[in-house]
Amino acid sequence: MNLQNEISSAAIARCVSRALRLELETYPKPGLVSRIDNGSHPDMDAQCFLDSIECLEPFFLLLAEAGAKECSLLELQEIGIAAEAAMLTATRGRNTHRGAIFSLGLLAAAAGRRAEGGFSPGNSLGEIVADCWGGELMLPGELPCISDGISMCRQHGISGARGEAKRGFPSVYGIGLPALGIGIVDFSDACVQAFFELLACCEDTTLLKRGGESGWNFARAEARRFLDAGGVLRQGWMEEAANIHRGFVARNLTAGGVADLLSATLFVHQMEEDFLRPCSDKKPALS
Repeated sequence: MNLQNEISSAAIARCVSRALRLELETYPKPGLVSRIDNGSHPDMDAQCFLDSIECLEPFFLLLAEAGAKECSLLELQEIGIAAEAAMLTATRGRNTHRGAIFSLGLLAAAAGRRAEGGFSPGNSLGEIVADCWGGELMLPGELPCISDGISMCRQHGISGARGEAKRGFPSVYGIGLPALGIGIVDFSDACVQAFFELLACCEDTTLLKRGGESGWNFARAEARRFLDAGGVLRQGWMEEAANIHRGFVARNLTAGGVADLLSATLFVHQMEEDFLRPCSDKKPALS
């Protein structure tokens, strides 16, 4: 690692873990697991997610190191497959972070690549992902239906997480990050705002699997209604967001893809805010 950039792969991995923990702590987050409740996931709880995050940190370190060495997408995929196996062991077969392994794995690799000096600090992590591995990423329409996510993308004509990565994470940079920077004093409130902004606009194959197009349309309409009323800047927003959360649970809806985008947003926020200093040495931008 290029020492002039003063950031290690271990520091990048810690930043990923921190972003994942903050996503878990964000509440209300309709249908999703938090420290408050299990949302629409009776088989999961916060401890399950914490166990997963702990076991995954070494793999994000490996992904950052691989990125620094100008690895191919195939090499990143091999690390990701090993990470997924470790996650399933730690969670006793429950899928807590498969999507995050994909998205945050690519962003961690991009952070490693930039830290090595292959790109300047002015190049965003999303740009680096698109430049280094976007050409190798195949969209769902080019792949067999080997997962629920790909199946949902093909069925509904969307590109999902693969499209996000191939285009350099436009939802993170165009929706998530601006939502964090609109002047909300409490950062935990800003995380809720960012979640709803992403929910209102972004593709989510988990929502499609759980509720079909009607469930997805319901989720986006509820998010837009919340935002149009002022989001977290309106008085009484917490109860309204909690009501939406309960509505999701009643319909067995959940938005795992949006949660992954929120985690990616939080990681990029930290890395882009002050790239030259390791996460452990920074002021707590994410708290």
